[in-house]
Order: sequence, then C-alpha cells, then structure tokens
Amino acid sequence: MNKSCASLLRPRPASPTRTRPIWMALMAAGILSACGGGGGGGDDGQAGGGNAPGGSTPGGSTPPPASAAPLPSAVASTASMVMSCPDGAGFQCSGSSLIRQENGIALTSSGVQAYGRSTSDLASPIADATAAFGFAPASGGLAEIRVAKNATSAVTQVALLLSNLGLSWDGDNDRPLIIETFNPTAGRTTLTSTGALQSATLPPETDLAFFDYASRRVNGTQANYANNRYFPRTNPSRCPAGTPPGTCATTETTGLQPSPGDWRTGGTTPDIVSAIRVHGDGDVHAGNGPATSSGTPTYITGGTGPGVPFPGSKGYRGMDNWGLQYANLGAWVTQDTVLIEEWAALGNEHNKNRRGMVAYGQVTEPAAVPSTGTASYTGIAYGWYAPNATVDPTPFRGAATVTVDFATRQATIAVQNAVTYDAAGAAVPVNFSTVAGFGANGSNVANYMTGTLTAGSLSGGIGGRLFGPVAGGGAGTGPAEAAGTFTLSGGGVTAIGGFLARKQ
Repeated sequence: MNKSCASLLRPRPASPTRTRPIWMALMAAGILSACGGGGGGGDDGQAGGGNAPGGSTPGGSTPPPASAAPLPSAVASTASMVMSCPDGAGFQCSGSSLIRQENGIALTSSGVQAYGRSTSDLASPIADATAAFGFAPASGGLAEIRVAKNATSAVTQVALLLSNLGLSWDGDNDRPLIIETFNPTAGRTTLTSTGALQSATLPPETDLAFFDYASRRVNGTQANYANNRYFPRTNPSRCPAGTPPGTCATTETTGLQPSPGDWRTGGTTPDIVSAIRVHGDGDVHAGNGPATSSGTPTYITGGTGPGVPFPGSKGYRGMDNWGLQYANLGAWVTQDTVLIEEWAALGNEHNKNRRGMVAYGQVTEPAAVPSTGTASYTGIAYGWYAPNATVDPTPFRGAATVTVDFATRQATIAVQNAVTYDAAGAAVPVNFSTVAGFGANGSNVANYMTGTLTAGSLSGGIGGRLFGPVAGGGAGTGPAEAAGTFTLSGGGVTAIGGFLARKQ
C-alpha cells in the first residue's frame, strides 16, 4: 500500500500563499495516481493481503478482558437503528444524525464513529498559521459516509459528508456542509430536498449572481463557494502571484483508487478504496470581480488570471474505505483554512485538521440478532496513533477478533499485533482485549455494543455494530460481520481506530 495514502496525507499543506508548491510536489511524486490501497503486497515493506503479522504481541501481552460489561440502554423509539440511505438501493451509509455519545464513541442509525482534531490551532495567537498538525480527541461533529456498491460488493462511489467540526470561514457560523465525492469531473455537489446526492453544473466565473462575493463581500452566499469541483477546465486557474507561467497545478483528484481484498474467497482482508482531493472551499477567487463601466470583468485582488482558485488553495481531503459485503470501516481526514481573511477580516487566517473513523453499513435488524449461542469474527484493525499532542499521528494496522455470546449479551473484542502501517512496522501500544455489552434481546439496541477499554496506561471506549443477515457456520450462528471504532488516550497520547471482521 502506498504509504502516503495509508497515512491520509500526513504532510502539512500550507496556507493559501504557500499551499501551491506543496501540492505540486505531492502530485509530482505521484501520490494522487498511486493510491492503490492495501489489499496486496506493497512497496513500503509492509506485508499485504492479511492481518498484521502474527506471533507474540508487540509492545507487551494483551491484557485479559473484564468479566462483564453493562448493557447499553435503549434509544428513543423515534431513533432508527437500521440503515436507511437517502440515495436508495445500492448504497450503504452510516446515518445522517448523532443519536448519542457513549464511552467516547458516537452512535448513528447504522454506524459508530470517533474522531480527533489538530492541536496547532488551539494556541492563541496561532503559532504557525501555515500548518495544521498535532492530534487530540474531539467530539460533537458528524461524519456521514455513503458508498455505492455493485453486485460483487465492490465500491463504485464514495461520499463523505462532514459537519459541526468547528470549521468556520467567518468566525461566527459553521462553514457549509462538506460534501466530498472525490469526483474527477468539473461541477458541484448538493443535496436534494430528501437528502440525496445531486451533481450540478458549475457556473462560470463570470456568473456574479452565483459568485456574489464580488458584490456582497462578507454577506455573500457561502454555500456557493463550497463543494465546487473546478477541474478539469480549459482556462487556467488563478495562481498565486509570482507563479512561473505554466506551473500552476491543474488536478484536484484522480478519483477512486480500488484494491480488492480476499474476503470473497475465505480470507479476512477487506477491499480498500482510497481517494484524495485538494480543494478550494471558501476561496472567493472562484468568481470574477464586478465589471468596469465598459462591461469588462475585473478580477478579485489576489493572484493572477481569471477566477477559479488553484487546486489545494484551501486544503485537502482523503479517505480510505475498508469494505466487506455488509460492513465498512471508513478512515477520513479533512484539512481546511478557517477564518478566511475575505470572510472574517480578523487577520487570523489559519488551518485546522480533523480525522476520524466510521464503522457503518447494512446493520442487522435488532429483532434478528440471536438470543442464544456464540459467534466469532476475524479481521483487521486500523487507525492513527500520536505519542503526544503536538506531532502528526501515524497510521497503524493490527489484527482484530470479536467473540459474541448472545445469551449473556457480551462481546470480547481484541486488537493485537498493532504496528505502524509503513516500512518500519514499529510496535504501537494500542493492543487490548475488552468486553462490550450488547443491548438486551428484543430491544432496539440489540445490534449495538459499547464498553470501556484500557491498553497499558491508556484508557478509552469502544463501540460496535453487527452487520448483515444471521446465518450458521463453523464460527457459530450470528450476523455475517462486525465492525466498530475505539478511542484511547492518556498523558498526551491519542489513538483513534476501528475494527472490521467477518464470521468465517
């Protein structure tokens, strides 16, 4: 697996005046075209095609699980605990609202999630406005993921919707909803009245009724400057002043990069679909300035050339989707410029970074979850680890097992052999074994588990769901798949991860 894709762009893009050369370097290095996932052997020294290396657990033995965990209480009868995707059949999704937060994990109708935030943006004043780095737990935001799958359960379309992440262009309002589809065509993405994804034509930069910052300034319509895909295009973009002719970046994304796993033939490796896009959300240079008295359009100050910002002028987004037939584990990241000077006029424009994990998909109907027997699941763990709050997190991968006792409503979840997902393969101290409680038989949370966990000096919580139809087999009778997310922290250390496992 390409290391840059596994880390979901750990390099630090700069502010609008410095982003361009960094993104040109990333593209020149082939990052966008080389994101091939981790289903097979890679060129980074990490073994592919399976779980993390077996044998003894790096970093010490896995602690024994607790004897029992409390069962989660039911959610309100108005809260759905089954999957219902606005885009209809053929899609799997995580849910468009948070039901509750429990043991540090957020619960949605068909998923669980956790995320972290950069710490460089917490200083006052901002120490380095050109970067976003560091890692610490966060809560309150929502990451909604939707994927379309074909008849073989391969992902053909991805949508990442992000909200309430503390990202503001003007300092007063949350920025418009992020709708990232990693679509390599020009256009813009919106939602219909029913919440379904909708692709629209991108207005030209001369349409000042749409790009109304030129006439309304800070009262312009922020939503018109969000979720726009400006490339490919015939005309050049508005490059930063001083850019050598012919060197301005012209690619935002190369779209989805798939890598199939071996789960269809009895293995435990999920499919992986990777994507990355450099964006210009909030950049007012998307439109021209007002026309002169002669009718000739002017340009908004800053850079050269006709309106349309250069790729990456305001940040980047990336996602890896690890997928089985019914369950998915989505690892996402977004970096965004906030307090944008043209919108906020505060002289404090800088960057923020958010990244998280979402376990989601076609959850098992609560009423179908067995009340007796056991089932075992085997799969992978994946996430990010930061040894302190000021460095960028490192991606890790490990082996995951889940054993469910439906009679006692207890699930033992273990992550072992966690190592950095790179050539070094260094041990990461996030190995654990813990017990999570399932909702009572017959309750609306019978397909949901939650509990606390410890890993050495770290503590945190875990949440998970069961996915797919119930069936028998060598690993017991139960739903086909299990997945979840977890968070660990202590002494400045932060780890956020997830697991994805299949009944064999």
